[in-house]
Amino acid sequence: MNTIPRITVTDINSIRILVCHLIYSLGCPLKKQQLIEITSLEQAVNYFDLCEALDGIEERLCVVEELDGDLIYSNTKLGVQAAREFGNTLPASIREKMFEEAVKVYTRDAMKKGSLYAVRYAEKEDGSCTIGISIKDSGTGKQKYYLNIFTGDKEGAEKIKDKIKSDPAKFSAYLDKYFE
Repeated sequence: MNTIPRITVTDINSIRILVCHLIYSLGCPLKKQQLIEITSLEQAVNYFDLCEALDGIEERLCVVEELDGDLIYSNTKLGVQAAREFGNTLPASIREKMFEEAVKVYTRDAMKKGSLYAVRYAEKEDGSCTIGISIKDSGTGKQKYYLNIFTGDKEGAEKIKDKIKSDPAKFSAYLDKYFE
């Protein structure tokens, strides 16, 4: 039986570039726990390698702040430059998978307590957008749907986001009916 080898990032500097690339691509800071979860997808990055990379990223590439016991990473100017100049040196499959997982984690974590939905999008370098939509079941409060929608531009993403936010119950009912 032939198995496809899993692509992983093991070089510490490449992992640092991946972290900067994720923060840059999303356009927002990420918590350490979010970075662990995102890079753990299909074991793209070893946990211990990630921790080593994060230990050496502070000050030069990222600003690290503590908020409510969480470490939060955001890019410095050099981190943004590293993401722009070296992000494309990472395997495309890793960049795409990690970006999609980042949107998923970011959308899920952006859901306000007691809220039944969250809609977030992130713009890619080519101008296209990935929209993350998370919907909870109103009865159980558990995750009911998670969708990624891809659009060609930011205007399309805004239009979809506004439409869903204007009547999330209607959108959820539409999905329920569609998947009956």
